[in-house]
Amino acid sequence: MNSTNTQDIASRWLPRANMTPAMHHLTQAFEGPPGQGHAELDLCLTAQDGTQLWATVFEPHPHARAVALMAPATAVPRHYYRAFARWLSTRGYAVITLDYRGIGESRLAAQPAHTISMRDWMQQDLQAALAAVQHRARAGAGAPLATLWVGHSLGGHALAQCQGVEDLDAAIGVAAQLPFWRLWPRWHQRMGALFFFGFWLPLCVRLLGGLPGWAIGGGEDLPAAAARDWSRWGLMPGYFTSDPTVEVTAHRWTGTAHLWAISDDKVFGPRRVVEALQQAFAAAPGVAELRHVTPADLGVPHIGHFGPFRRQIGERLWPRLLDDIEAAVPQLKG
Repeated sequence: MNSTNTQDIASRWLPRANMTPAMHHLTQAFEGPPGQGHAELDLCLTAQDGTQLWATVFEPHPHARAVALMAPATAVPRHYYRAFARWLSTRGYAVITLDYRGIGESRLAAQPAHTISMRDWMQQDLQAALAAVQHRARAGAGAPLATLWVGHSLGGHALAQCQGVEDLDAAIGVAAQLPFWRLWPRWHQRMGALFFFGFWLPLCVRLLGGLPGWAIGGGEDLPAAAARDWSRWGLMPGYFTSDPTVEVTAHRWTGTAHLWAISDDKVFGPRRVVEALQQAFAAAPGVAELRHVTPADLGVPHIGHFGPFRRQIGERLWPRLLDDIEAAVPQLKG
């Protein structure tokens, strides 16, 4: 693909005034039946505070019928969601996913690593990605395209803290939750959550200067300020919605959200913590509905917290997620 096409794709997502030759890199990748392939392009987004963030956009061929943001979980790099983004693109969606500051290719953000917080990810980084989504939705000559937010874990509950969510048409939360420690269903699980939020996270920050990926079973290292956010909010009844320093935006939601609880996600997303996120939208004019899925529904032995975006499980789950939200929000079909 030549540089003219690269510039054309980039300009659909970013104002030309924000583009430089170093800000995008084309990766050609075409999948699906003839006429249903897609192109991939790496872009550099700029948050309101000036932080540079790496993102990848997936452009369907020959044209998009809707635009989607894939918002990652805590400390999970964007490439983890590549298979899902490619699949969604073959369904006609223009898709963007990003690395939060301090994570993946955004690891070298100018901000000192130890000061990077979860609220930076939700209030700055995802807002920059959402601005790109809205730019892409208006890039064509006709009416703006419908917009969809897909959030995994933190990327889902960020919907209740990110500015501009009132402009979205729809959202899918996958294992997205407000994880107050008392909401785990069994006594030993509550004690485990209390230990994690009240002791393990602060101890790792104090001794190690952050939370190593191995300390939570994998993923990338969590910056100190982000770990402190997680620790403090996990001890509050409404998670960050109980923090007076956080501007909660859930009451502005006007679209339709489906929040999926995974039946065997016992560690990070049991049903009650997903229900807590649903309740955060109770005063909103929009809709937030709970959905459930079990391994038996998909004919697999296990799903868990991270399974929904692994190809082997996802190819059975993704059509269910998308068909369900498109039935509720027909404008996503173009």
